[in-house]
Amino acid sequence: MADSSSTPKLSDLFEDLWKTYEYLEKCDEPSSSDSVQIKVRSAVNTGETAIQMVNDLQLFSNNEEIEEVPTAEIRYMLLSALMGYFTMKSTRHSRADVTVKGKAYFTDFLRLCKSYEVTDFSVKEEDYGEQASKAPVPTASGAAGVMQMCSQRTSKIDRYKKQKGEEERLANLRKEVDKEHVDEEVKRDYYLTLLKVWVNNSIDDLESIEFEMQILDHKAKMGDNPADTHKETKKTPPLRPFIITKDILQKHVFGAGYPALPTMTIEEFCEQKLAEGTIEMSGMSLQDRARNPEADKADQEHEAEVKEEKIENDDPEELARVRNWDDWKDDHRRGWGNRKNMG
Repeated sequence: MADSSSTPKLSDLFEDLWKTYEYLEKCDEPSSSDSVQIKVRSAVNTGETAIQMVNDLQLFSNNEEIEEVPTAEIRYMLLSALMGYFTMKSTRHSRADVTVKGKAYFTDFLRLCKSYEVTDFSVKEEDYGEQASKAPVPTASGAAGVMQMCSQRTSKIDRYKKQKGEEERLANLRKEVDKEHVDEEVKRDYYLTLLKVWVNNSIDDLESIEFEMQILDHKAKMGDNPADTHKETKKTPPLRPFIITKDILQKHVFGAGYPALPTMTIEEFCEQKLAEGTIEMSGMSLQDRARNPEADKADQEHEAEVKEEKIENDDPEELARVRNWDDWKDDHRRGWGNRKNMG
């Protein structure tokens, strides 16, 4: 004969599940971490045992009303929703299997709450059946489709407002329930409000699962045609070296295939010109100037105006720069340079 003392109590199993739920809600670790997945797997096992006990005890029936359920047993109606929550947290199984199981648990919870008139939300096979996961929403077209979308949006807004009110009420009731002495009616009100909050959460979760199932179904179909899903992405050609040239003739001379490209880098070129005083640093780079000639022209006009203003105001730095440039032109006549290839 088995030792009955070794059999866990349903109340203890539920408390373990609720503690795990609260831990996961506050946990900052990623869902895929080993520590989180160990807790998820343990919670799923505990939940399966608890649900089996509920079924064996026949705690709930389709011909009962919520007033007939003892206060201490109302919380066990949450078991299917909690199992849906833990199942969707799992990352150790294929996502397709996870969504199917999660959908089944949330659907079971909503059906149970509907049968006890905790909610008026009806779970229909055409809404959450196999066909629903294959058909995009809205199903209607034209004006009817727009009206359907507006109706769905209004329904979501109303549900959201109602949910906020239920959550505030739940938070206040939780403070009362945590006290040492709690009135039976307060505790019952707390559990019923908790059910209503989870009903709204489960409706949202089901909608998310349906959307995810559509994506998974689409990906599975596209996987049969790898040629369609693995198109070659256009590769960006590698950056080729370029040189600064004075005119079109030099550009052709120093083009591709020329045996001796200049060794001066852009940085060296700019440093030399800055030292000579022939250019000044401005907000635009050489690449920016080439890409946007209008901005380059405006920038040059602005620089010219600034220089003219400085000269008119006898700015000592600008006057020195102009004199240095004149002296440099006197010492370096136009056309001097590399004359090795000239006859």
